[in-house]
Amino acid sequence: MSQAKAQKPEIIILSALSTVDRAIGKNGKVPWPLIPEDAQHFQEITEGHTVIMGRRTWEEDLEKCPLERRCNLVITSHPERYAIADRCRKFILGLTFFSSLPAALDHVQDQEKAFIIGGASIYAQALQIADTLDLTLVQGQYEADTFFPAYEHLLGTEFQLEEKIQRSGYCFVLYRRISSVALESYGEGSVPSDF
Repeated sequence: MSQAKAQKPEIIILSALSTVDRAIGKNGKVPWPLIPEDAQHFQEITEGHTVIMGRRTWEEDLEKCPLERRCNLVITSHPERYAIADRCRKFILGLTFFSSLPAALDHVQDQEKAFIIGGASIYAQALQIADTLDLTLVQGQYEADTFFPAYEHLLGTEFQLEEKIQRSGYCFVLYRRISSVALESYGEGSVPSDF
């Protein structure tokens, strides 16, 4: 008898980026004015699921106010620095620190979905294994210091467009991985030293 293989969660990269140079941040904030529909989309799609982020995203955006009604997983090359915070806040906030993206994903094997929400290095690692790219493309060029990794070369070969909703000044696009065969492994390795 063959054993059924454990189902892995759908890995979804969720990001807003500029159409010109893939800018995603300036000094820890988005470089364009708030787009209410994008914020609402983020809230609705991630609620009740796991969000995975790098340490910088955690510290710059969410440390003082983690995302409620979500399991917050933070990737850092030094999870031991957060051990006390992890123990104190884990129960209330669903907050856990990991040393690598594979370790964080191993933690959510029983989940339906896991959302990768930044930053740039985590996005770059996740592009190799993501099932879905859920992107808000903001028209224009903005002063930025953080950029989404190049992904355009994957469109048409690794990912196909499933949905596009055009708005004034931005659009929502949803790409799905073409291969229906799940990747066997999330990969090995630790977080790059720039964390």
